[in-house]
Amino acid sequence: MATFLNYEKPLLCAMILCNTPKECIEKIKASLADGAEAFGIQLCKLKKEYRTKEILCEIFAACEGLPIYITSYPIDESEGDSDEECARFLLLGLEAGATLCDVTGDIFEHGAPYQLATDPEAVKKQKALIDEIHRRGGEVLMSCHTNQSTTVEENLMIARAQAERGADVLKIVNIASSLEEVPTYIEAIQKILAETDKKLLFLVGKDGRILRYIGPEFGVCMYLCVYEHGPLDADDQPTIKQAKAVRDNIRH
Repeated sequence: MATFLNYEKPLLCAMILCNTPKECIEKIKASLADGAEAFGIQLCKLKKEYRTKEILCEIFAACEGLPIYITSYPIDESEGDSDEECARFLLLGLEAGATLCDVTGDIFEHGAPYQLATDPEAVKKQKALIDEIHRRGGEVLMSCHTNQSTTVEENLMIARAQAERGADVLKIVNIASSLEEVPTYIEAIQKILAETDKKLLFLVGKDGRILRYIGPEFGVCMYLCVYEHGPLDADDQPTIKQAKAVRDNIRH
């Protein structure tokens, strides 16, 4: 059974950011040929006319049974959608065959520091959504894109909150203004893993991008990669071939 919670080596997860089913399927097939072991499909990039269960099933079938991670952020083609609409789209993706649903840390409370809701009613709604995903047989990742440099203590605070809300995978995305911050983030990774029994996806942008290559050596659960750096792809993410070369040559 497809899962993001049990594997021998950190997964090579190919991110798929496309506007149409045809583009998604073409990029999935190309990613498979390059060695992808899982897929991250950002459903918020998909144009609304393609958002049916039948079309999602067609896209997911191209993944050939590998685990599928989906996002439904209120951005791009979903800009202006309510949190409830974004949550329903996640559940539709799960019904169509996705494995792991990304519940953002600020869903139901946008603008919260660290992208982590603290309003009790918002937290209650997040927990209810996570419970519903689990009830339907899905796995849950909670993501916080802090858009700032953070301390070890701040990262521990975020991770504890995500774990307490029921996430199976904790995702924290920070930035670094210099390589001097990287040791702090490595310490944060190690302390989070020592304290929780959760999988951790810890990513850093700007001058901390090296962690996207070496983070799994310290316990990060997967590489987020791209087949190529197209107009919609994240420049910070390595290609599948680059990440595979690092993983398969650095690990024993």
